[in-house]
Amino acid sequence: MIDKTLEITAFLKKHYLPTTIQDAKDELQLSTSEVLNLLFQIFPTGCIDDYDLHQLLTTLGYEPQKRGVTDFVWCLKEVE
Repeated sequence: MIDKTLEITAFLKKHYLPTTIQDAKDELQLSTSEVLNLLFQIFPTGCIDDYDLHQLLTTLGYEPQKRGVTDFVWCLKEVE
């Protein structure tokens, strides 16, 4: 696995901020697999796994938020 943690961290800091489920657009309320899919459009597939992504997002101030009865999502806000 090619470690792209530093690049992914810089990308997320540059383009997104943590937000609440009430303030996040529907298309930016993402499950862990959806965040991985977003990142794999830019970075090599498999360069980060779900465990490392969870740690990275929580370090950046993101908190998984409950959507519906059983779903948890990461809420991102695009930097303008």
